Amino acid sequence: MTPIALGIPSRGSDSGQAAEPASPAAQLLPDMISRHGLVCGATGTGKTVTLRVLVEQMSARDIPVFVTDVKGDLSGLAAAGGDSKKVAERLPLFGLGADHYRALSLHLWGRDGIPLRTTPTEMGPELLAQTLGLNDNQTGLLHLMFKIADELGLLLLDWKDLEALINFADTARRQLADDYGSISSASLGAIKRKFLALERAGVDTLFGEPALDLNDLLKGDAVHLLDASAMDHRAYATLALWLLAELYEQLPEAGGELKLAVFFDEAHLLFDDMPAALLDEVEQVVRLIRSRGVGIFFVTQNPLDIPEPILAQLGNRVQHALRAYTPKEQRTVGAVAKSFRENPELDTAATIGKLGVGEALVSCLDENAVPQPVQRVLIPPPASRLSPLSEAEKRTLKKGPLADKYCTELDRESAYEYLRARREKLLDETSPGRSGQKARKSDSNLVQSLNKAAISFGKQFGRELARGILGALGLRRR
Repeated sequence: MTPIALGIPSRGSDSGQAAEPASPAAQLLPDMISRHGLVCGATGTGKTVTLRVLVEQMSARDIPVFVTDVKGDLSGLAAAGGDSKKVAERLPLFGLGADHYRALSLHLWGRDGIPLRTTPTEMGPELLAQTLGLNDNQTGLLHLMFKIADELGLLLLDWKDLEALINFADTARRQLADDYGSISSASLGAIKRKFLALERAGVDTLFGEPALDLNDLLKGDAVHLLDASAMDHRAYATLALWLLAELYEQLPEAGGELKLAVFFDEAHLLFDDMPAALLDEVEQVVRLIRSRGVGIFFVTQNPLDIPEPILAQLGNRVQHALRAYTPKEQRTVGAVAKSFRENPELDTAATIGKLGVGEALVSCLDENAVPQPVQRVLIPPPASRLSPLSEAEKRTLKKGPLADKYCTELDRESAYEYLRARREKLLDETSPGRSGQKARKSDSNLVQSLNKAAISFGKQFGRELARGILGALGLRRR
């Protein structure tokens, strides 16, 4: 597979005066994509164009690609370029003409696209607690809720299943205390309020069926783009981390074959306020996931947005301009410069602040996975359109087999339906008159009834529950 050209030599302000096309100065080897990468730079310096160019070139080599789009400005990948004067001016520098412009085949997920869903059971309590912004005590209680669901055979397939489980634990906490210890009504109330706040933000739509089948991402027929522009930032971070965990847990050993390249836009959102224990597990996933043939590229403004243990694993780096006006910013530039393999012909620290729009410092791994000396390059012009798709254009993408598979939501019998039916039946048995004493008795009977039905209920769905690498409660599909 041919290398991915990341730029031609740049000499700064005079780099646009070349009389004839220059040869590539920096290349990304496809075999090194699974060693991960970093694209960063201040706003307006060209990192989104670099992301676009990487995606285009990987797609041209039939490499499956999944991209998150937090700002909602990447859907133009599905349309041919030609809408930018600046892009047109750079074509001759690379020996390119108007035939360079082309559209990519694109599957649009999320806002105005195909629904991307998971289930609470698959996501598990640890990542769900991260979404909700729970403290340690509330996170421990949420773990307990999942344990109760496990042992009672209650499947959590959508948002209302979670709400039903919390409400059940609240009303029956005295009866549950015999088996699970004291359950705090105040902590349950706090969790309920956070559930309500996220539901108003639309987070509930991320949970349900049909849930994402990872095999649909591993086909090189089109780029998969998740429009996360309307997504709560905590939900976006949780969904991204869940995807990493699922890829690691479900994909077999790849034997060196590249299966998928994943780009996380605004990567700092993944790590904001992340507990240390969860960060350790994410670091483990990033380190091990290359054995599954998955390469991860983080896109962010500052490389220091990425925790150091994870930053150290990113072998391929594209650094756009960083401005240094304060002593702290100057120290940051110095630290970034030291992260590159030195080039005796280039003052890296001085160059970082002088890079123009579309210029970058690039260092990729060679065939022996050794970083190459840093080079100052001019990034190639993108082939796709810079402006996003219109609403009408997006609707044309919401067709085909994937849309048919995911756009019709399923609502199978799960915790919500099961708990409601059982409770109504038991309340009817205590009628006439539903006094407080009889209601409490029905709660006790409900717990006993659920315990008796747990084994048969679990067998009915034919699922095996297992703890995942991020502490999530994953599903091993049979």
